Amino acid sequence: MAGGQQQGQSLATIDKERRIAAALSVGMRVASYKFADKDYRYWHFDANAGSGWNEAVNTPGSPLVFLEVAGLCLRGLRPAPFFCDIDLNAMRRLYTRLQTEEHASYLLPGDNQDALEVFAECIRKTETPRFAIGSVLVDPNGYFYRNPKGIGAPIAGLQWFCREFLRIDIILNLNVRTYQMQAAHSHNVLPPRDVLASLNKSHWLVSRAQTKGGKFLLAVGRNMPTQEHRALQLYDYRSEMGQHILDWAEGKRQGELLDVS
Repeated sequence: MAGGQQQGQSLATIDKERRIAAALSVGMRVASYKFADKDYRYWHFDANAGSGWNEAVNTPGSPLVFLEVAGLCLRGLRPAPFFCDIDLNAMRRLYTRLQTEEHASYLLPGDNQDALEVFAECIRKTETPRFAIGSVLVDPNGYFYRNPKGIGAPIAGLQWFCREFLRIDIILNLNVRTYQMQAAHSHNVLPPRDVLASLNKSHWLVSRAQTKGGKFLLAVGRNMPTQEHRALQLYDYRSEMGQHILDWAEGKRQGELLDVS
């Protein structure tokens, strides 16, 4: 039984990182097409980076996924990744893993809301904020929630960040099973639609996945028109499939979603 559970967790983790890789690749390919001759940086902030490796199931984590996708998809743009985690031991292990990487990375141990301000200030000192391109990944292993100890998503920080940095994509990977349980107990949490509406992005692509460990909504927010990527299972949130995914995320629809391919 334990082996079966670990295999299920491993497959779920691999699927999560695959979906994050797909979301990253969309923005990187668009940026490379539009800005490859501008000598721009591609800024990236990972709010819940961890150690770079999921030791429990022996799979790469989001920092290594970012660097791999950047190597495959970025053309004419210099990756500038910033990795944050409140777990100092995880940051030390990530530092060790990044020693062999070609491009420099910046590690920001501590509160991700404070780290987001550091990330923003680095951009301000280098480029005009409204023209900066890149991504912010929020994958808190839970919902869009922050506990009193500062663990979770940098909710307040994302509000001002999205108003200032209009071209930097937001990628959310949220466990909406957690949301549904919190909402059922009248906790003060925003529904997924309200979360997306709060982040000053005009265009969202959404995807969903369900595992033994949760129900996950993946959402990619941008301020330029974005085509659906059905091969990657990323749908415009205003489309019929996108609305079904958001209904599912909010617990409004039971059973299977429409099969739209």
